[in-house]
Amino acid sequence: MNTAMQPFGYGLAALLFCIAILGVCHNIKKAARKVLKSQQTHKDELP
Repeated sequence: MNTAMQPFGYGLAALLFCIAILGVCHNIKKAARKVLKSQQTHKDELP
C-alpha cells in the first residue's frame, strides 16, 4: 500500500471497528432489556 492510501486504510479500519462495537453494544442492550423485562414479570407474579 502506498503512503497516500495508508491513512485512508487506517481510517476505514477504525470506522469498521467502531461500527462493530456499536453493533455488539446494541445486541447487549437488547438482551439486557429482555432479561429485565422477564424479571419484572416474575416479580409481578409473586404474592
